[in-house]
Amino acid sequence: MLAIFVGDVTLLFGFLVLLLPLLLTELSRPRDPLWGSLVLLLGLGLVTSHDRFNGTLLLALVSGSFVTSKLVTEVAQSRWQQLSTDEKNRLTSLERWNTGIRQLLEIFSRLGMILSGRIKTLRPSAPAKTTKKKWVRPENNEEMQASKQAVTDLDEKSTGPPVDLEQQPQETLDRQSPLKDS
Repeated sequence: MLAIFVGDVTLLFGFLVLLLPLLLTELSRPRDPLWGSLVLLLGLGLVTSHDRFNGTLLLALVSGSFVTSKLVTEVAQSRWQQLSTDEKNRLTSLERWNTGIRQLLEIFSRLGMILSGRIKTLRPSAPAKTTKKKWVRPENNEEMQASKQAVTDLDEKSTGPPVDLEQQPQETLDRQSPLKDS
């Protein structure tokens, strides 16, 4: 239980260190993303391997996390002391935090739009809708009679005498009659 709690806190801390260059550019240093990713990996290891930590190993883990947290507070205080009074005042102002959070939300919304555009390009496109032929009624009687005549002509052809297919000559692709088997 304790390893899971420490792992969760470590994951949160690693994520905050990763966001440090985005949120607090004054306090960040060039290698902060590297340290943040290493802390995230440590937290992930703690959460996924919590059942392996028991006894002395758990005591070493907890004491190590206390030492690490003390080091983090000292580094944070050192970085805070290196800031000028103008930077300190700006960091404590509400307007700076509002603009920082707004910029962060814009970044994530753009990232979401880019990812959704990529996903849309990976999806197979739906087939184009075909328009069906619409029937048109004839306007005058002559056209109606002509269409009725065409229908009756078709009926007469289909009800005519049956044609024996075996008696009809067959041709091959070269327009030659096939040879008969003997």
